[in-house]
Amino acid sequence: MDIPNQPPQSRVYYGWIVLAVAMIAGSFSTGVGSWGAGVFVKPMTEALGWSRTAYFGALTIRSLVAGALAPFIGPLQDTRTGPRRLMLFSAFLLGGSLIGMHYVQNLWQFYFLFGILGGISQITGANALTRTILPKWFVRKRGRVLGLAAMGPGFGPMIFPVSIQSLINMADWRTAWLVLGVVTILVLVPLSFLVRTRPEDMGLLPDGDNVPNDNQKDLLQLKKSDPHIIEGLTRKESLHTTSFWLIVASFMLVGLGMGGFHANLVPYFQDTGFTAAVAALSGTAFAVSSVSFRPLWGFLAERIPVRYLIGPLLILAAGTVLLLIKVDGQTSMLIASGIHGVAIGAYITLQGIVVADYFGRAHLGAINGIMRPFMTGAGALSPLLIALFFDLRNSYTLAFLIVAIVWALAGGMISMAVPPT
Repeated sequence: MDIPNQPPQSRVYYGWIVLAVAMIAGSFSTGVGSWGAGVFVKPMTEALGWSRTAYFGALTIRSLVAGALAPFIGPLQDTRTGPRRLMLFSAFLLGGSLIGMHYVQNLWQFYFLFGILGGISQITGANALTRTILPKWFVRKRGRVLGLAAMGPGFGPMIFPVSIQSLINMADWRTAWLVLGVVTILVLVPLSFLVRTRPEDMGLLPDGDNVPNDNQKDLLQLKKSDPHIIEGLTRKESLHTTSFWLIVASFMLVGLGMGGFHANLVPYFQDTGFTAAVAALSGTAFAVSSVSFRPLWGFLAERIPVRYLIGPLLILAAGTVLLLIKVDGQTSMLIASGIHGVAIGAYITLQGIVVADYFGRAHLGAINGIMRPFMTGAGALSPLLIALFFDLRNSYTLAFLIVAIVWALAGGMISMAVPPT
């Protein structure tokens, strides 16, 4: 099923509509992904007799599937109708897999639904909108727009953990999965029809400019003489730059801690004596602070070289892990989670900006498709390794310390990446 590429004309620049879709889709992606999965850990493992290593194996499968598909899906995200079709497919697949979780009895069923089907939906949905589509719609305003878009994934931890826990308290974990699946389909399927790949497909210009001004005419002339100046590098050309591999290595190190750390944070607080409801508030504190500052990072990225922002902020994120390990009460838990949210929110915002700024907008889908397997490969190990450390040592402390170290290394590495010339 498809719809025309030319919706009714409006005074509102269509890029803002794409931004709204990306924000909503992003909140579902994080809300039912690592943060949502963390809320289900205790009720599902206790009811079904699984270890935490076995449970988080599903997140590992989810990341591996997404990474394996990325090089093939990436180029489709640069086509005229690819992103819209992919998001529609993703919405049905994600919602259907969540509904299926209501009926899970065996581990293999969990791995198939949350791991395999969830991984496929992950690579074709919200991530593509923020990292590939929005940078095509905005050039001058890219920083602030991606800062706003990054608020979407931040709303996920703010809304979903507490909502899921409330559903579990009122009914049970199976009902919570069912409700999540139905809501996902009802919200994301209609939104998928609004997605457009680039402004040129609708006879528009980036940033909402109605007609080329003198500066844009000069840029168009430059584009004719050297397309790399405006459109950026191809995937093959990007692979031959040192910056590409420094960025990939940095993103890999962040991914090595990101998914597992956040998915285990709620269980960690529960293990240290907090109730399930109070522990879930750590996600809310994280999200509120994270979301509040994300537009600021995008705004600053338009004025300060992005590597000078993202590197130090990753080192700050490493420091916040140490704060979270040391919490000794509800107040310190909420403060530490909030500071952590500021740092991680900055990384999430700047991650998409650095790739678009360094390599241009024409082949972002293909370039991100090559980066994604490295990132998700590392991310796939994260939940499994952290859960394994817990099962072996009955403690998260050593695993969390390792996360802090690799994030500090990632910050130093990306600081060394200079824009290709």
